[in-house]
Amino acid sequence: MLRITENFENGKTVRLRLDGTISSDAFTDLTDVFAAHRDGAGRTVILDMAGVEFMNAQVARELVSIRSEHLRIINCSPFIGTLLETYSKGETGK
Repeated sequence: MLRITENFENGKTVRLRLDGTISSDAFTDLTDVFAAHRDGAGRTVILDMAGVEFMNAQVARELVSIRSEHLRIINCSPFIGTLLETYSKGETGK
């Protein structure tokens, strides 16, 4: 189960604090929330993953694929950070 807490830091930045496990179903919920904040005004969305306990490889690949200058991922555990880094290298190696 994943809990998503939205905090607007200013007019251009929103922080999504994630707590729990990011399953494939939870990732769908997360992308829906992200899409609601993505707009033409260049808003930056920060995924604060300090409370994420686990995510599988499929979710890590999908997160890497949507990460951009308007989606930053911060505060990952060592496990999550390594998983994302592994798939980031795979993306750049294409």
